[in-house]
Amino acid sequence: MDGIVNQGVEPFFKILFYQNPQPMWFFDTVTLRFLEVNDAATKHYGYSREAFLSMTVRDIRPEEDLERFEEVRRALNGANTMQRPFRHIKGDGAIIHVQLISYPVAYEGYNARLVMVHDVTEQELLIERFNLISKATHDAIWDWNLESDEVLWSKSFTQMFGYTASDIESSSKFWSARIHPDDRDRVMSSIYEVINTQEKNWTGQYRFLRADGSYAYILDRGYTLFKDGKALRMVGSMMDTSEQVELLQARLDTEARLHTLTSASPTALWMSDHDGAIIYANQKWKDWCDVQGNEDLRGQWSRIIHPDDLEMVVDRFTKAHINRVEYNVDYRIILKDGSLHWLTSTGLPRYQEDEFLGFVGSCTDITRQKYLELQKDEFISTVSHELKTPITSIKAYEQLISRLKTVDDPKAVSFLGRMRLQISRLDALVQDLLDISRIESGKLTFNATELEMDVLLADLVSDLQLVFTSHRLVITKNQPCKINADRNRTIQLITNLIDNAVKYSPLGNEIFINLVCDEAYLTFSIQDFGRGIPREQQPYIFDRFYQVNDVYKAPGLGIGLYLCKEIVKHLDGKIWFESEPGEGTTFYFKLLRNI
Repeated sequence: MDGIVNQGVEPFFKILFYQNPQPMWFFDTVTLRFLEVNDAATKHYGYSREAFLSMTVRDIRPEEDLERFEEVRRALNGANTMQRPFRHIKGDGAIIHVQLISYPVAYEGYNARLVMVHDVTEQELLIERFNLISKATHDAIWDWNLESDEVLWSKSFTQMFGYTASDIESSSKFWSARIHPDDRDRVMSSIYEVINTQEKNWTGQYRFLRADGSYAYILDRGYTLFKDGKALRMVGSMMDTSEQVELLQARLDTEARLHTLTSASPTALWMSDHDGAIIYANQKWKDWCDVQGNEDLRGQWSRIIHPDDLEMVVDRFTKAHINRVEYNVDYRIILKDGSLHWLTSTGLPRYQEDEFLGFVGSCTDITRQKYLELQKDEFISTVSHELKTPITSIKAYEQLISRLKTVDDPKAVSFLGRMRLQISRLDALVQDLLDISRIESGKLTFNATELEMDVLLADLVSDLQLVFTSHRLVITKNQPCKINADRNRTIQLITNLIDNAVKYSPLGNEIFINLVCDEAYLTFSIQDFGRGIPREQQPYIFDRFYQVNDVYKAPGLGIGLYLCKEIVKHLDGKIWFESEPGEGTTFYFKLLRNI
């Protein structure tokens, strides 16, 4: 030590060197051999003093760092150096990161350097982890030194907000100044509250200014590091949630518009969960149920259903819910004021990624429609019965005149035949009208007997050919076939289909009729070559009183196909059609033979 200090201060220098908590040593600048080390160096590096003194400063460096060491050594050339970063090898082989401060000195006759070592391995590892995390995420990672107010930003910060490296300042003011003015006080207050109350976790949501002047919606989370109760650092990440916030806002706007629409809807709208419980209803639904605000919706609807309809409605809904199929039913409800209303209710199963979530549906007030239908049914029933009596009388007079044979004029005989034909058609129409009344009241009767369908069809077509003289009725196939069915209803079914084919093919001259039979079923088809059925009207063709609306207006009341559908339904059969506009239509029905 004599070479660097005078004797008056030597004891103090020895204390500062040997008892310093930082590793220190002297080395020969020529041979690079260690000349002396303190106790902190031997303890920190894991080499004995003797081991140190047998080595050079090159020996404690990784081989790949030696070239850089020589460059630094040549550059120093006797000058002081401050905080040079290096890597050293400890006695156990571990590599540590260090910052070195060295000074040129004379030590016991050698040109030497005094070195003080500061181990920064932990800081380097933190930076390395910081950089790795930065690369592994799109979030902006930050490290805030609360003592120096320095903030370290990851590279993703520039990518996320559009700032260049030269734009970024290292203080926290750079960050706080770019928080939206309406959010700044709240955010700063919350972050310092966490720091001052020694909480570790902080979360904030705010708008942050991008370089282009727009604002990003940010979810920011930080973790505070304390030592002896003092906050030293806070590390965290900024996540850009702009897309999620915009999607959420769009959804909220959509929901608000939907709420406005559903609230103003005259139709009651509802939604059920996978257990069948009502989880949403619009204002009309709540008004009918007399439900206020967010009152529990479960069980409310069943309270207002007419007692005579309740079992049927519950049964229909339960079956639809179990089978995940469409739900349709008409029923009555009784409102708070005691008024009776008819509703038609429809529900459809709803799914999310193949998972059944429940039903969504509507209830429409059809009270006026039902009232008009009732009036129409009463009118039809009344007219039918009123017509039945005079038609019966006219038929009786016609039959009496025919039997008396008092008419010799050939023209009169012809007119009498035509009158007989028109009376028969009028009688058939009245019977159809009466059958509609019977269907609505559930009184349509069926008397099954064994029928030879091929014989019945041949006789019926022969008779109808006399009626429909404008067309040629052609039986293309008529297989022998026995079936148990109501004779009159079967004749009525075929007659209505042939009548329909003739009416809707005014320019055609042939109607093809086909009857095939297998062990279980009878299948009947009738093909016309008329104008066909417009596609948009096909779903309604079997509705009561529905008539195809096009440039040709066929005569009739629109009840024939409705009756056909009801007859087939009562016979447990199936009826359908195929139609191409401009090319014609083929109707089919299929019945169980029940033989």
